[in-house]
Amino acid sequence: MTTYAKHRIEDHEAFILDELLPHIIGYARASSTPSEVVAMACCLSLATILQAKGLSRESLRQCINGARLPIHDAPEELQ
Repeated sequence: MTTYAKHRIEDHEAFILDELLPHIIGYARASSTPSEVVAMACCLSLATILQAKGLSRESLRQCINGARLPIHDAPEELQ
């Protein structure tokens, strides 16, 4: 997998908080599915794509552990 060292997760915070999470929550509500189930399905699907592109499980784990987006401060709840 190509490494893009100049890119930071924080650079995408607005997209994640303003677009991605509202889509996940909206879909969950529309389908009467718990939002954490939809979020996990998205996460696993994206992890699968990243692994297919060459990201190791260990690298993926390190990415998750290193992520520090203030998602818990988002105005929407994952409910």
